Formats: sequence, structure tokens, C-alpha cells
Amino acid sequence: MCSIIWSQTQEAGVARRKTQEKQAPKPAGQLTRMEEANVARLGLISIQERIPADFTTWTVNFQVDGRPAKLTCIGSPDVGGVPHGLDGDIATALMDLYVEAGALGDGRIHTTPYQILTRAGLDTSGRYYQILNQTLLRLRSTTYKASEAWRDHGRGRWTTATFNYLADFEYTSDSDQTELSSSSAITIRLADPIVASIRAQYTKPLDLEFLTSLERPLTRALYRLIDARRYNPLSPDEPLMEFTVSVTEWAEACKILERKPTRVRIQLKSAHDELIDRQYLSSAVYTGRGVQQLLTYTFAAGQPRLPDSALVAALTAVQVSAAVARKLITEYGEAHVEARLAKFNQLMARGYRARSRSALLVDVIKDTEGKYPDEPEGIIAPRERRAGPAYMPSLDEAASDDGPLEVQVEAAMKTLQFLLRERLSVNEYALLRAGLIAGQPDIKTATREAAAAKISGTLDQYAVDLLTVIHAALLRARA
Repeated sequence: MCSIIWSQTQEAGVARRKTQEKQAPKPAGQLTRMEEANVARLGLISIQERIPADFTTWTVNFQVDGRPAKLTCIGSPDVGGVPHGLDGDIATALMDLYVEAGALGDGRIHTTPYQILTRAGLDTSGRYYQILNQTLLRLRSTTYKASEAWRDHGRGRWTTATFNYLADFEYTSDSDQTELSSSSAITIRLADPIVASIRAQYTKPLDLEFLTSLERPLTRALYRLIDARRYNPLSPDEPLMEFTVSVTEWAEACKILERKPTRVRIQLKSAHDELIDRQYLSSAVYTGRGVQQLLTYTFAAGQPRLPDSALVAALTAVQVSAAVARKLITEYGEAHVEARLAKFNQLMARGYRARSRSALLVDVIKDTEGKYPDEPEGIIAPRERRAGPAYMPSLDEAASDDGPLEVQVEAAMKTLQFLLRERLSVNEYALLRAGLIAGQPDIKTATREAAAAKISGTLDQYAVDLLTVIHAALLRARA
């Protein structure tokens, strides 16, 4: 029989945590924090508080949309095996700090060990800095492979992703030691797939206050997994009030080594009791016998969900998740968000191009440095009408036998961007769109000549000629 080891993280599970006032679960409509939905649903971190010395890898096979999928984890015995126990609390804290800092494109978080421990709801005594260091090493050294199980929400497809939860981390130490301490400065970079998913708004609501107020690491870990399974992976916004799962499959999802249903029930009992006592669950009911047993979670009704405001609906219409919309309104106020939504609509009407309209809207709302002027440089506003061919009509003002101008322009832009790719910058594509609206260059001529240049291998020269036409039209419009 293999020996059981207690890592520093597991010792922390029974040691003193930072005192937390018990919080009641919040209704879905009041949640403003969020977590990345793939990480939450897949359950990358074992819920077990202690693990065998040789527990360094696990594999889970399951179905996604009727197709086979697999999740593999490969850890190292040098850092205490696979991530487990309190590692989940710290990983959640890191993600929350990243989102709070603005979800920068490089995935970096500049913070302190004290902030991480506080956000995780853990004690900030000296011993916990050693625990944090071990957790960071595990998250950095452990490799995950999600085969056809990672949701690329922007493209609406399931993909395969291989990554370490942390791409890297570095920190400073006191002059008389080499380990983390309260005075350390730390820089952490999250894995690229996690960062891309967060920036694409593939998130689910998170009740962080309730989570950190739960007593045991096991309860908090199980809560994260149960709460993730409440949400549809194709539209992770509104929660279910009940779901049923096979006990053996649930043991795999929890990354529990002992898969016998009777042992699983014993392992989960204390966590179920606490979640029921804290009025998150109304029941956790087993049905059937042996390996055919099922477990049904029914959630406490709580307060009725308040209907979303018209402003939330306006943001979600641009594919901003409802949770993100509520958070923005709570943080910045309705008047600010309404004004920035108007600015966003102004930008789009004047031809501003963005890879993700929802990401652009969120950035416009959060902008406090004037990144988005009222009149984007190089784009003529509809009110600046001038006589003659230099006048640029709005999309709503013009149509042709081939359909509305907006439809023609969007179709042409898709073709030209596909052919030209990086030959034009983002700003140059914005100017191109404005030019197409004004008829300079002509829509049909531009796409026909681009296709011909592709065939003849002269796209580079075509891009130069196209920019010459655009800038000439712009100079005439300003004259």
C-alpha cells in the first residue's frame, strides 16, 4: 500500500485559515466576479486534501457534445505531485486578480504574496508563504492536455490545448533569504489558452465571497466544481437548479483516487453537509446501486433572480456576457456605461474595426486615458458633409441594386482582409472601410482587382496601390 504524504498545502487545510465571516450565497443576478469557464468546468485541480506520494498523473475520459474528449495531467513528485487541495484556492485568487487588473493581453499579474493569500481567504502568517511557493511551483511545473475538450468560444468549436496553468513566475526576496515573504514582489503569467479565453469573455459567474467563507479546502474545491457544472458550456451565463451525474464519473471529475461509490460517498459527505448547511445546496441525493449509482444535486432556491436592465440587455446584444455587463455597471455606474456604449456605437458607425466587438466595448467602457476619441483620426464623420464626390454618406443613407451598402461593404471587407491579411494595419483597414463607403475605391473594382492580384502573385503591389487610392481620397475630402 502506497504511503500517504501531507504537503505544505495539505497541512494548511487543517491549519488556521484567515478568519472569514460566513456569507450567504448570492443570487445569480447579483454576481459581478467571474472565472474562466474551461478551467472551472474541467476541474484541473484534485479536490483531495491529501494525496499519495506517487500521485503524479491522472487521465479522465468523457464526452463533449457527443464526441470523445480527454483531459490529462502530468505533475512532478519534486513539488508534491499533482495540484490538489488549497492549490485550487490560490489558482482562483490568481485568476480573480488578473481579471481585476484588466485582463492584459500578455497574461501577466504584478502582485504580492500577501495579496494572493488575502484574495484566497488564507492566513498571512509566515508559514503560508512557503505553502504559496509550493503551490506556484506545482501550477508552473504541471502540464495539462485537454484533447477536444477546450472551448474556443469565439470560433464556436472544441479544440485541443496543452499548457501549464502558469506560463512562468518570478519574485524578489528579502536580502537575508531566498523564499517568498510578505515584502516580496511577484510577477505571474497565466497560460496563453486561459488568457485568450478570458479575453474572449468565456467566463462564468463566481461568488468569491461565499467561496472563501467556506471552512474546508474540500468543500471549497467541490463547490467550485459543482458550481461550474451548473452552467451550459455553450452559453455559460444562467445556472441550472438541478443536475444529475454518475457517481463514478463524478469521482473522476473530482480527481478522487478511490472510485468505489461507497468510498466516494464517504469522501464527499462532509462537503455536502457544509454546502447544505450553508444553503447553497438543498440536497445531494444518491439513487441506484453499485457502479450504476447516480448523484443528483438540487440547489437552494435563494432569492429570485432580478430581471436584467435595458442597459445589461444592450451590452449582451454585443455579446458581452451578462455577468460582465452587471460588473461593469456596478463598478462604473449606469451613466458612465451608457455614455461609453454611445461612444462605442459611434466608433462602429464610423468604420472602426475590431477583432472582437465585445472586447472593444469592454475596453471602451474601462478606458480612462482617452484611447478612443470622439472623432477617430482619418475617418470623416457623417456630419462633416461637403459638396461633390468627397462627401461620405453613412451606411443608412445609401443602398444599391446589390443590397444595402452596409452589406456590400462588409462582404468586401471580409474578402479583402482574407486576401491581404497583414499587408494592411488595423488603422489602414479602418480607412479602407471608410473609403469603400464613400465609393473610393469602388467596392466591386477593389475586390475584383484583389482577386486578380492573388492569382498573379502581386498582392504586395496591390496593397500599395490600394493605400495610395485611399489616402488620395482622404486628402480630397479634407481639402
